[in-house]
Amino acid sequence: MNIFQVIDSYQYEIESRYQEKSMLTNLFTEHKFIGWLGLFIVFFSIFAIFVFQFLEWESNDNNKS
Repeated sequence: MNIFQVIDSYQYEIESRYQEKSMLTNLFTEHKFIGWLGLFIVFFSIFAIFVFQFLEWESNDNNKS
């Protein structure tokens, strides 16, 4: 039982000192404008692809009719 307490306290110390260094997290905390601008560019690019693809499908359907 005593060995489990030692392992548990050691794991607690490791977890409390652990800090994840993520470039994506740093992008939104340190460079907020660039991070949000990039996120909006990706979002609107995907949205534009869907819109133009939908318009192409509708155009093809109208030509077949």
